[in-house]
Amino acid sequence: MMKDKANTINYKEIGIFILVLLAIIFILLKVVPVNFRYGILIAVGISMIIMPMTKKKIIDYDERNHQIDLQAKAIAFNILEIVFGLLLLSFTIMHITFMALVLTLTAYLILKMVNLMAFSYYHKNN
Repeated sequence: MMKDKANTINYKEIGIFILVLLAIIFILLKVVPVNFRYGILIAVGISMIIMPMTKKKIIDYDERNHQIDLQAKAIAFNILEIVFGLLLLSFTIMHITFMALVLTLTAYLILKMVNLMAFSYYHKNN
């Protein structure tokens, strides 16, 4: 009887991820201003409420539903790029702290890097 590698849980990776996440949180608690910390907590709380609602189960795993799901994600990503740009612009106009600007810009750049890496990967393999 063979075990399927895709269905196994790697507890070492989960533990390392949690430790890195805790280290980042403790660093942010020292660096981020108090008012911005509350904003982070509110955003995390709202996302914890909304994310399970947006998770959808595709009952029929046919090709059409998969394509519809991919198209919806593509449109959402395109809108997300516009929202990040508007958010950066509004943060700059409101003279928000430099740290908030840097974190927002870093999140935007991570999204763009992942997009470019995925495009490059799929372009080479397809």
